[in-house]
Amino acid sequence: MDNEQVNLHVERSAELAVKRVFAILGVDIDKPKEVEDFRENLRFGATLRRMADKGTVAMAVTIAIFLVTAAATGLVDSIVRHFK
Repeated sequence: MDNEQVNLHVERSAELAVKRVFAILGVDIDKPKEVEDFRENLRFGATLRRMADKGTVAMAVTIAIFLVTAAATGLVDSIVRHFK
């Protein structure tokens, strides 16, 4: 078997492996519409993940602000009661 035949065999094996992996994921790579839908779904998933990350940070900041406000209110209330 010469190099050209080996390269052809390797290329065919790689193509088959890619087709099988995408088939497991429910995508027929011979149909451009399915591939594009799959790509759009990946982008949508990434967008949702970024939004969730931002939402998590926003929730943490909101809780921190709430705790600081509650502590400050308690401190002010304590001081006011002390001087009454």
